[in-house]
Amino acid sequence: MKKIFFAFPSNRAGTVDRVAKGLSPDNELYGLNHMSKLGFEAGYSDAYSPVQRILDLIFLPLYKLFQRQIDIGFHLGRAILMFLKVNSSDVALTNTDSIGLPVCFLKRLGLIKPPIVYAVGLFYIQGELKVAIDSGKNTLFRRFYTWILSGADHIIYHSPIEKEKLVKLGLYNPAYCTFISMGSDGNFFKNLTNSEFIIQNSELILSVGRDHARDYKTLFLAAEKLPELNFVVICSQRNIDRLIVPKNVKVLLNLPYREVAEWYQKADVVVIPMKEMHRSSGQMTLTDAIQAGKPIIASDVVGIAHYGLKNGQDALLVSPENVKQLAEAINKLILDIILRRKLGQGTRKLARRFTTENYAGNIVEAVKLATDGIRLRPLKKKDLEFMRRLRNENRQYFLDNSYISKPAQQKWFEQYRRKTGDYMFILEDKRKSIGAGAIYNIDLVNKTAEIGRFAVDKQFYGRGYGKLMLNKILSVAKNELRLSKLKLEVYKDNKRAVNLYKASGFQVERAFKTVEGKKILLMIKSIYEKDK
Repeated sequence: MKKIFFAFPSNRAGTVDRVAKGLSPDNELYGLNHMSKLGFEAGYSDAYSPVQRILDLIFLPLYKLFQRQIDIGFHLGRAILMFLKVNSSDVALTNTDSIGLPVCFLKRLGLIKPPIVYAVGLFYIQGELKVAIDSGKNTLFRRFYTWILSGADHIIYHSPIEKEKLVKLGLYNPAYCTFISMGSDGNFFKNLTNSEFIIQNSELILSVGRDHARDYKTLFLAAEKLPELNFVVICSQRNIDRLIVPKNVKVLLNLPYREVAEWYQKADVVVIPMKEMHRSSGQMTLTDAIQAGKPIIASDVVGIAHYGLKNGQDALLVSPENVKQLAEAINKLILDIILRRKLGQGTRKLARRFTTENYAGNIVEAVKLATDGIRLRPLKKKDLEFMRRLRNENRQYFLDNSYISKPAQQKWFEQYRRKTGDYMFILEDKRKSIGAGAIYNIDLVNKTAEIGRFAVDKQFYGRGYGKLMLNKILSVAKNELRLSKLKLEVYKDNKRAVNLYKASGFQVERAFKTVEGKKILLMIKSIYEKDK
């Protein structure tokens, strides 16, 4: 059984204990408690606070640098305290950027040996780096930041907006980046519903959340327009500083999660008011409300867009910071019990998808990709001569079969690096380059792409690497890019390749001839995306 180490940004022993006692959902364990039944031995390490505080003081200038540049901390002291346990594991999973970045930093310095799976938390939110990236400046810190992140063997992101940031940094590649939706502990809410806790039938609007994106100003202004309704807001003091709380709003600060969940059960409607921060936000509150089976009103922000909520069917979506829309949506749901029931049924259907158990299963798939001895990786500059040799040795199989010189290969690479929707992969077996392939002409709107440029080093012919590479690229197309149709072109007389494609589900769409008279087959494969 492989060992997976969970690197958390803060201590988790208390959370593990509360989860075991049924006092808290397992959301903040990020799949840790599900690993054993998925075939992994999971571990974590809590830091001894006095020692960490000393290390934090030593590395305070570095912490302040990251705080200024990305508005996120850099807990290098904590990473140093856990690196021995990381090295005794087969793979490490970092949760949130404040611990993920220093772990990757130690990996780049050669102090950490196992593969690192980096789960993006907030990524860079704001600060000087965001300004530099938005203006296209390649600052020294930007280069340092991307150098650190490139220490990750696999990157998990939780929102399409995070993918956009990876693309801007030049770090996104579908071979080692995986999208996984966050989930909540369905069993916790199910057990609570079946407990002796009595659900009251008062008309109550609940709002929960403590992150910076929460917009209680707009909620309070909407509540003032609905004085006959009762609101409960569960948050931190910082969320309501300098805000005037209406008389019909009860604010509860920093409640234990068991009490928060009981308020979910009391509520008639859950409202998730958010500012548009152009980052992941509100996901955990959304999935908690989904697990509680409550009708939801949410701000229509990019941070939750990937959950695919259908307005009027799964939830009511309102424009961010729009008081009038929010007040009207709340009033509509309170008055329309049939719509409330409809939305509640919609969230209960979604609940089966967005669970921590499903999240853990998807984490395991990403871990397998990171630890697989035979894997795809992005093409790098160091691969150009290997690529040129492969291309020239196999040029009879390419539609453009001209000889490739070193300058021509370099020119192609410079053009390739500027492209979007074109990913060239190297197939490795235990870090040894075996072959190459690509997926390109990607159309995410119509969910189509083309695959090809396949070549395997002659010394590895007959070992099944071509089939392995094809299957891995098909997996990327299906599970990460979520495409529905792929096409390729191949010479009809390349029997070995044609048979491989047919065995993999490709069908001949049509045949045509080159100017030299050689027959080419256009082959198509339909694929279906995997729910995550």
